[in-house]
Formats: sequence, C-alpha cells, structure tokens
Amino acid sequence: MQLTATNGALTIRLPHRRDNGGGELDVLRERKMKIILIVFAIIGGIFLTPNAFAKARYADKTEMIQEAEAIVIVNITKVEEVEKKPESGWTYRQKATVEIKQSIKGELSGQVEVFGMENFICAQCKFKTGRHLLFLIKGIQGFWHGSNWHLGIRPISEDKVEWFKDDKSRFDMTQQTLSDVKTEIEEILKKKAPNKTSDGI
Repeated sequence: MQLTATNGALTIRLPHRRDNGGGELDVLRERKMKIILIVFAIIGGIFLTPNAFAKARYADKTEMIQEAEAIVIVNITKVEEVEKKPESGWTYRQKATVEIKQSIKGELSGQVEVFGMENFICAQCKFKTGRHLLFLIKGIQGFWHGSNWHLGIRPISEDKVEWFKDDKSRFDMTQQTLSDVKTEIEEILKKKAPNKTSDGI
C-alpha cells in the first residue's frame, strides 16, 4: 500500500493482484474502503472538535478589571464536581458555592453559584474553599463563571492578596494588602474603558 498527497488530495494505492476466484479483489476493496473511512474520520475529528487548537487569552490587570461583570470579595464555602454543559462553549466540571461579603463591581449579594474547571487543556478556573477576591462574568452562558482563568481567582490570606506586580505584567505577582488592591481596582473602574474599533482592536 502506498499513500500519496497531491494538491491536498489523499490517494491510496494498493498493489495489483489478480482475482483467482477466491474473492481476493473484494477483500482488497473492503480494506481500501476501511482505510479511507478511518482517514476521513481522523480529519473530521480534528476540524470538527470545538476549540481543538484554541489558545488561552490572558487579560492584563486593567483589562481584567474592566471586562469582569462582577468583582467581589467572597467566602467559598463548598466546591463540588459537576457536569454543566451550556449550549455553546466549554463544559464546566466544578461548582463553587460562594457567600458574597463585599461587592466592588456589580450588584451580587447573598449566596451565588460559580462554575469552573472548564474542559480546556490550556487554562481553567479552579476554585478552593476560603476567602477570595473573584472576577466573574456571566456572558452568553447565563451563569456565573470565572473571568480571566486562574488570574481572576485571588486568594486572600490575613487581608493580603497576591496581585499584579505592575501594570504590564500578566503573571508576576507580589503580596499586597487587600485595601490597597481594592483602592486600585476602584481607581481603574473610574476610568472609561478604551473604545474598540469594528476590528476589535
């Protein structure tokens, strides 16, 4: 058997054999059809699988604050394994029950369910119990979930938060007081988000 590709077309050549009356040609044709079906199944799986080659986009500090629909200080009381599948997008495999202690952006209050652990190999929102500063979004899914992947989940310990080192950094963090972080967030929220062109730039 020989596989060749010409102008994007896959050609399968099998060695020529005579049919000696035992149905050998039928066997070869059947094998050829199986190979063709397997090849098309693999190609179809690659191109039809949602987000097969997607990459995680991480917002910087200012973008994260402006894009979040809710910014809240919470106490995560429970984390459960679930299987939540919206009509489009990721499947969420974690549900966190959170008690809102203070709302910095948005009007969330009381107890809220937040979903995470997306089936995305590049990035997820993983929740743990305890005090956190959360950046949340609802979007088209219709339920609250983490914004900006793990960067939008900031654990609070002794009123201190691991926060962005500077305005340009996306991953370098330093420990800062919760009050200073809140003040910075409020200052950024006072600024109008930059307008985007029709090209999304």
